[in-house]
Amino acid sequence: MEGIEVIKVQRLWPWQRHWPKRVDHHHLQALLWQWAQLLSSGLPLLSCITLVHLEQGSGRLRYELIQLQNALLRGVSFSKALSQSRLFPATIVELIAAGEASGELAALLTQVHQKRAHQTSLKRRLKRSLFMPIMTLFSGVMVSLLIIFWVVPQVANLYSLGRYELPALTQWLLGFSHTVRSSVGVILIGATCSYIGLVWLWSKPNVRLKLEWVLWHVPGLGDLMRLHSKADVFLVLSLTFNAGVPLLDCLGLAAKSSQWEMISRDLKKCILGLQQGQKLSQILTKMAWPPQTLQLIRTGEVSGDLGLSFTQLQHYFEAHVTSQSQWLEQLLEPMLLILVASFVGLILVALYLPLFQMGQMM
Repeated sequence: MEGIEVIKVQRLWPWQRHWPKRVDHHHLQALLWQWAQLLSSGLPLLSCITLVHLEQGSGRLRYELIQLQNALLRGVSFSKALSQSRLFPATIVELIAAGEASGELAALLTQVHQKRAHQTSLKRRLKRSLFMPIMTLFSGVMVSLLIIFWVVPQVANLYSLGRYELPALTQWLLGFSHTVRSSVGVILIGATCSYIGLVWLWSKPNVRLKLEWVLWHVPGLGDLMRLHSKADVFLVLSLTFNAGVPLLDCLGLAAKSSQWEMISRDLKKCILGLQQGQKLSQILTKMAWPPQTLQLIRTGEVSGDLGLSFTQLQHYFEAHVTSQSQWLEQLLEPMLLILVASFVGLILVALYLPLFQMGQMM
C-alpha cells in the first residue's frame, strides 16, 4: 500500500490543487502502465487506483488521484471521474470510456501505453536529429555577435586613424555594427513585439490556416511537420476506432486532439460529409489527401475493416517521419555549417581587406 495511502499524509498548498493544468507526459505514461499491469493481474479498479506509486509527482496529480479514488467510491465511472478532473487528455478519457464499454480496459490501456511510448521515441529521435544543426546555428550566431559587438568597434577605432578610403564591404560592416550596437534596445523590443504578434495571430483560426500553409511549404521541415501531424491523427483514429468508438466520434476526437488547424478543419468537414451520407474516401478525395491514404481507406471501407486501414496508415506515416527526419538530419547540418561559415568568413574578409590594401600600398 505504497501509493495514495502514503501520499494522503503529505501537505498540499491551495495552489497545488489547480496547477498544473495537464498531467506530465512521463507521469501519464507511468499511470497507464501501472493501471494496465494491475488490472491485468486481476485486481479491482479501486485497488489499482490506490496502489499506484509515482515518484516526484506534482501536488495536483496526487490530489486528483485521491479525488479519483473518492469518485469511484461514490459509484462514478472511471472515465467520468477522469473527465471531471480535467487533468487528463480528452483522448485518454475517451479511450478509457471505450475500454469500459467493451470490457477490455486492461488491454486497451496497455495498447495506449505502447502507442504513446512509440510516439515519444519518434519525437525524441526528431529532437536528437535537430540538436546538432541547432547548436551549429547557435554557435555561429554567438560568434557573429561577438565579432560585431567587440571586434568590429576596436577595428573601427584603428581604421579611423588612417586617411585612406575603406573598401565598400568594410564600410558596410562598420555601419551595420554601429547600427546594431546603437539600436539593440529597439531590436529587442521589436523582436518581443513580433513574437507577441505572432502568438496573437496564431490564436486566430483564419490567420492560423495561412501561417500553417506557410510552415508546411518550408522545404524539408514542412514535409516533416505534415507527416508527423497525419501520423498523430491516424494514431488517435486507430486507437479509438479499434476500441469500438463510432467513426463520427473518432473523427471529432482526432480533430480536437490535433495541434494543426488545417487537419482539424479537414476532419470537421469529414464529419459533416459523413452525416450527409458520403463515404470517408470520397470526402478526403475532394480535399486532395495523398493517394496512398485514399487507397487504404477505400480498401477498409470495402472490406469492412476500417480500423486496420487506420493502423496501417499510422505505421505508414510514422515510417515516413523516421526517413524524413534522417534525411533532414543529413542535409540540414552541412547546410547550416556552410551558411554560418560563409557569414563569419564574409565578416572576417571585410575586417582584413583594408589591411591587404595597406600592404599593397606599402
